[in-house]
Amino acid sequence: MIRGPSILIPILIAAAVSHGGLRAESPRLSGATASERAASMLRYVAGTRPSAQEETYPKAAAPAYAARLVLGTDVEYAIAKLDAAASHRIAIAKDRIAKQEVYQAAADKKGLKPPGAPLDPFDKAALVHTYLLGRKHVPRATALKIRDYVALYNDHKALTGYARGAWNYKLMMDASGYLAAEEWPDLVDRSGLNAAGIREATRQRLFSGFEEIATRNFSEYGATIYMGVNLCAVRMLVDFAKDPEMRKRAAMALDAMFLDIACTWNQGYNTGSASRAKYWYSTDTGPDSMASTAACAWIYFGASRPVSAGGLGHVHAVWMAAPGNYQIPESIVRVANARSKPFLHRSHVAAMGRARVHRMTWHTPQYSLCSQWDQPGDPTSGLYKESRRHMLKWVSDKPSSTFAVCMENPARPYALQENRANRLGYGENGFAQYMQHEGTLLGLYAVPESVKVRNREFKYPYYRLYAPFPATGSVLKRVESAGWIFCHNGSMLMAFRSVKPCHWGKKWGAHDMLWCDARQNGWVLETAPLAPFAGGGVDAELGRFAETLLSTVRLDVSRIDSNPPAITYRGLTGKTMEFRWQPHKEAYKDQMKVDGVPLVFDDSVLFRNPMVYQKTGGPLEISDGSRREVWDFSTWTRRVSGK
Repeated sequence: MIRGPSILIPILIAAAVSHGGLRAESPRLSGATASERAASMLRYVAGTRPSAQEETYPKAAAPAYAARLVLGTDVEYAIAKLDAAASHRIAIAKDRIAKQEVYQAAADKKGLKPPGAPLDPFDKAALVHTYLLGRKHVPRATALKIRDYVALYNDHKALTGYARGAWNYKLMMDASGYLAAEEWPDLVDRSGLNAAGIREATRQRLFSGFEEIATRNFSEYGATIYMGVNLCAVRMLVDFAKDPEMRKRAAMALDAMFLDIACTWNQGYNTGSASRAKYWYSTDTGPDSMASTAACAWIYFGASRPVSAGGLGHVHAVWMAAPGNYQIPESIVRVANARSKPFLHRSHVAAMGRARVHRMTWHTPQYSLCSQWDQPGDPTSGLYKESRRHMLKWVSDKPSSTFAVCMENPARPYALQENRANRLGYGENGFAQYMQHEGTLLGLYAVPESVKVRNREFKYPYYRLYAPFPATGSVLKRVESAGWIFCHNGSMLMAFRSVKPCHWGKKWGAHDMLWCDARQNGWVLETAPLAPFAGGGVDAELGRFAETLLSTVRLDVSRIDSNPPAITYRGLTGKTMEFRWQPHKEAYKDQMKVDGVPLVFDDSVLFRNPMVYQKTGGPLEISDGSRREVWDFSTWTRRVSGK
């Protein structure tokens, strides 16, 4: 087993990084083992100081205090600031509660909807976790302030507001509440629930949540920030729960969550579709800007080169770097690092219900391409608000080795009356659909002028396609020919073509921007390993790739303006892909075919690749030939056979 990280001397490598908002000089973190990588992160975070505006804000500041307490350095500063943060949060919480009570009384008289919860579970989890990690240093008076802050929450008995739907909120809320109730038997929350009642209520929800995570996947799948938050909330239970059953189930749920990332991991690049990928930096992750989910995984899986501390998302990820009881099975690490030959990984998110989310990632030794097929039934589904449903990532010594074709979309697709566009690189257009076969990805969209929602007609001005091409050096050369854009990406080659005309627009950050103004269109992204075209330098390699593609592939766009649109493409592999756009109210029925054979989206299987298999609702199996491991979530036991 690979044990929880110990405190070793960190490896910090100073390097200049020139990339979207990172500092010119940002430390690089590295390590040959999980323990070394974790220690590297801890030491970096312990060397940071929150700004004056943030130092009493636990969500942002507590990681710096926790890292110091774990390492036993600058303890006096950490305790003073932790105490001040707890005092400040109590004062703010009491003020918010008082205002909420006034509003509640007025709302009751007018029959209005009651307000949401006034307190933030990020602060609660950060304070409790910091205390548990550093309690040998924390004075009793400070500990009791943290207890008293937890007591101001009133949703242990039943979650309220955002915590009812957002996994990161409910896992933080329940994990920290459960542990606080174990730690302080005299705890009574604002609703009058005592410590025993808090433990019972949160325990039931946590156990139910673990079962959903482990046997049906869950709605924050692949989230580039919030999956990391979820990991750390569950890790807190593995490390500090006194109940052995809680520790056991939390550890197995954590295994399942890490396995999901392991299946989309490629040498420091997490290439899987995500339900929540807020802002472009949450898509453009890699060793130079990992965000919290990839940073948590990096501790255990490593990367092809040292990672930038500046883009770690350490505020949410450092909790995974602390020493503790969690032991990640070596088999999961092997799944993450077995990238010597191409293979396809497929997964299903059964917890999404009728949306039928199916994910796939095509891995090669030097790049990965992923996509998602889903069927929410409505273009105003919240699924589109923050999701990233496809991306390409390649191994590079330069930042921003990511490519994803984006489209304009509404900020809140379920609230079109706001008439507000989402930020660039944020969310998905509800009318865009994708078809993938190995390293080839097709896109189709048909965006109407207006959308009817509950008998009201809303204009839909969100339709333009835009494709950010990295201008950071991760693309060595880019040329255009016969409507195609060919790119030599150092370790691999790619070609992009839009059926309708495109134009280059104003540069966006570190990206050149390609735009298309058509409401109905299709596109092709073709990828290839470098090896078949290698030799003679970048120009010669890209030339051979372009020549081969132009003389080999066939693209039939005769039905692109039909209703619904369709395209047929025969790619470099010689396979013919037929793709017909699917109206939202129409059930899937052979709209995607490869060599005449319809693609099948199998709801009965949760995970499938050469090493991993799990039926929906069933046990998880990892096998690499001589060794087989089975996670049985009906009994919460793990069996190992073979060597």
